[in-house]
Amino acid sequence: MLTKKQEQMLNFLISFKNRYGYYPTIREICTHLKLSSTASAKKMLDRLEEKGVIRRGHGKARLIEIVNHTHKKGIPVLGKVAAGYPILSEENILTYINLEKFLDTDKYFFLKVTGDSMIEKKIFDEDLVLVELTKELKNGDIGVFRLNGEVTVKTYYYNRNSIILKPENPFYENIIVEETDDFEIIGKVVFIMRNI
Repeated sequence: MLTKKQEQMLNFLISFKNRYGYYPTIREICTHLKLSSTASAKKMLDRLEEKGVIRRGHGKARLIEIVNHTHKKGIPVLGKVAAGYPILSEENILTYINLEKFLDTDKYFFLKVTGDSMIEKKIFDEDLVLVELTKELKNGDIGVFRLNGEVTVKTYYYNRNSIILKPENPFYENIIVEETDDFEIIGKVVFIMRNI
């Protein structure tokens, strides 16, 4: 079991590696976690290594390998979309937000929003939406959809065999899903978090 500070460090190591392709130095860890000394960062890394979560190559600044982080990390924040579909794999996860006390984390993920098509529902560019993986939506639900290879967040309506994806911005037109479209409901937006 990791302490809160150890969780923060592990999440920082993961997000830094995902962003830059390599792990942070001790000084970068100190700056991010606001640690007073490099000794504190080294001690925290020692604890993570003792718990079998990381492995370090001693003598080199960035030689850290995460070997086991299957503990409860929280809900992943996805920042990349591969082929228009949010993929829950390590390279697409920016970080984790720990809500495990409240949610079954296997059924949820956060997705970073781009654009302004949902501003009347108070969903703004770079906000995070918490998505529940489900295929069941009711009229008026805000959902995440894959349409012809692209992922979009819109309000869902179904009427007499037609599906309408409604943007919540008067400058955008409704999207009517055609039978020939490659369409999938990914999930339902259940919470909005301002950009972090």
